[in-house]
Amino acid sequence: MPRPLPFKSRTGVYKDLGAFLAELERQNDLKRIRVPVDPRLEITEFCRRSLRRDGPALLFENVKGSRFPLLGNLFGATRRVARAIGRESIRELREVGSMLAFLREPQLPRDLHEALERAPAFKPLLHYTPRVLRRAPCQEIVHEGAEVDIGQLPIQTCWPEDAGPLITFGLVITRGPEDPRHNIGIYRQQVLGPNKVIMRWLTHRGGAQDFRDWRQARP
Repeated sequence: MPRPLPFKSRTGVYKDLGAFLAELERQNDLKRIRVPVDPRLEITEFCRRSLRRDGPALLFENVKGSRFPLLGNLFGATRRVARAIGRESIRELREVGSMLAFLREPQLPRDLHEALERAPAFKPLLHYTPRVLRRAPCQEIVHEGAEVDIGQLPIQTCWPEDAGPLITFGLVITRGPEDPRHNIGIYRQQVLGPNKVIMRWLTHRGGAQDFRDWRQARP
């Protein structure tokens, strides 16, 4: 049975996304674009060119039709993926991947000696338990009911033949009617209206399973 690779603990590296972007900017790995840019096709082209050249993340500060900025190409380079989780090299990033793969299909230790030998490798995982907050930055401004208007966001139309604007990195949280666990997935969402989107999720993914369970449970 393979031993899990060591998982280095570097908690508190970045307080939030803003701190991470500030660090990228200090290292010249973030470019601010202040000229007006169209979310229809144009932003995608900027990101595509930066990606092909192993370029920086792009922060579009003046998106046409929206008062919000748009961040693109954030994880378009392996170095930024590693840096985001407190790693410094591709080798360390692969160690994280090995640990996650092991946790996905864990195997019990064969004896006490092996359990003690493995313990240090799993200790850092104790720092990654979820925390419940009474107040969070994402709750400072809340829109409900008729106030909801997805069109306020700088949502891209990425390619000429796309059916419409697509939320490309939307975090979707679902739970089946009888399932105690929550599923979190990133699903592409096509915007249909101010408060309506459709999602594309593969049939074997957790979101699709929760949706099937919900349909079957309806009276």
